[in-house]
Amino acid sequence: MARLDLSGLDALDELMNGLSDLSTDIDEVAKECIDAATPTLVEALQSNIQSAANRGYADGSLAASISPTKAKTNAYGNFAAVRPVGTNARGIRNAEKLAYLEYGTSRQEAHPVMKKAIAQAEPQTKEIIQKRFEERVKKYVKQ
Repeated sequence: MARLDLSGLDALDELMNGLSDLSTDIDEVAKECIDAATPTLVEALQSNIQSAANRGYADGSLAASISPTKAKTNAYGNFAAVRPVGTNARGIRNAEKLAYLEYGTSRQEAHPVMKKAIAQAEPQTKEIIQKRFEERVKKYVKQ
């Protein structure tokens, strides 16, 4: 838990200036925090894909294709995507294969992996984001 001691107006002014500097860089701080946490989700999704798809026909190319994007900002806030990229040796898109695995087909039972991976990775990603944010805030607010 962070601790903050303020004594006198100079300390309060220093805190306000540090927070003001942080507010101008908050999108960059958020992107850095998100980028630090995405590998955790990548690992969880790959693990869930391997366990769900390992039924004798999977070659591991879907799990290997999982890749994060760099964090970006849009009208809704900051985000990164963790998704399959590319195609397999037969030319089938990996995103399509993940959809078949997740939702099933007329011949294949659904094996939901995304929601399970998100739930598994959530505690660790929250911890990573919180830790990285606290590290960055220390740069702006002298204690």
